[in-house]
Amino acid sequence: MKIYSYKKGSIIEEKNLIDALDIDLKKDKIITLVGAGGKTSTIFELGKELLGLNKKTIITTTTHMGFDKDFILVEEESDIKRIENILNKNNLIKVAKKESEYKVKSLGFDLLKKIIALGNFILIEGDGSKNLPLKVPKDNEPVIIKKTNLVIGIMGFDSINKKIKDICHRPELVSKLLKKDLDEIIDYKDLVKIAQHENGLKKNVNCKYKVIINKVDKEENLELCKNIANLCERCNIDVIFTSYR
Repeated sequence: MKIYSYKKGSIIEEKNLIDALDIDLKKDKIITLVGAGGKTSTIFELGKELLGLNKKTIITTTTHMGFDKDFILVEEESDIKRIENILNKNNLIKVAKKESEYKVKSLGFDLLKKIIALGNFILIEGDGSKNLPLKVPKDNEPVIIKKTNLVIGIMGFDSINKKIKDICHRPELVSKLLKKDLDEIIDYKDLVKIAQHENGLKKNVNCKYKVIINKVDKEENLELCKNIANLCERCNIDVIFTSYR
């Protein structure tokens, strides 16, 4: 992953997400990721960085995530001791309840509270987007627990110059927030509007807040990132950019 931040009018390449996001390793214990496509890959990348620092890290969700064999499935309080034993041997684990052959779901607040006590860091996926790069949350989204220390809003650079109806999850909500028709094109200023709006990525956020714009997969796009970052700075929003190229 390549990571870029914006400092003193320039785009700077960073070594890792922890530094780029200015994550406080003493205070930012509970981190919730919200927004559109890229949350899962970002959460796993951040988990690997914390693993490299020997931090006991638990990945989970307050809504839904894709199921894979690495998830430790929990159904009741008696499973908590098993989780603790596994965490004593493995510093990075994924925990949730099974919903189907393809999905896991939230543990529920009571179990989640007990799980939180076991780790140094808890990384939570707080809403879904069906792998689309841009969204506006519906009424019951995102699900951010009160003890969250940092919310990271995610959106995809690849939504720019695409029609709202073609590229957005819940396109009608994006259309309403931006005051644009479904056939209209997303421009870079729209990303900033969604990032800073109380009904956009900042919805239900009452703590430290950062934004990641992912899929900046061409070097020439960094100049446009500079414009986005400059607008975010005026809105007092810290933004970084990532790419897997």
